[in-house]
Amino acid sequence: MTLYNVTVGTHQYQVEISSRKLKINGDTIHAALEELGENGLFLLKKGGKKRELLVKSMGNSQYILNAEGKHALVKVKKDNGRLQHKTEIPSEGDLNAPISGIVVKANVKVGDQVEKDDVLVILESMKMQMLMRSPIAGTVTSVHVKQGTQLAKGDPMVKIEDSSKP
Repeated sequence: MTLYNVTVGTHQYQVEISSRKLKINGDTIHAALEELGENGLFLLKKGGKKRELLVKSMGNSQYILNAEGKHALVKVKKDNGRLQHKTEIPSEGDLNAPISGIVVKANVKVGDQVEKDDVLVILESMKMQMLMRSPIAGTVTSVHVKQGTQLAKGDPMVKIEDSSKP
């Protein structure tokens, strides 16, 4: 049995893999993952559903996962079975670069009103474009990027103030 801590965005999962089963946070998952060539393309079969996944290694146990047009940065760490807790928690309205890349387009300016999941920035890394979405609804208070800006992982892109808080 091998244990991993897997972080997808702000969500953490404990994954247990043995020769006969897969568990995520203690729940057994009945699925099959089939590699389609050597380019990081996989076919996930669960029940009667099939879904293509593209997985690209970014080094340092980090991967870009693309499934059904949605992108996510995934961190995988072999561990002792205890979920890791983040020590640094960004403000819920902070949108930081999940990986290094170049800004293709910034869709907002200071003062704009945005809704949760609005596309704020389009970021390109390794010839893949990622839609960086607003984590909350609110008002844009700062924009740190413009087209062509080169970003390192963790660099601030946009800050939003929650419109529901006084």
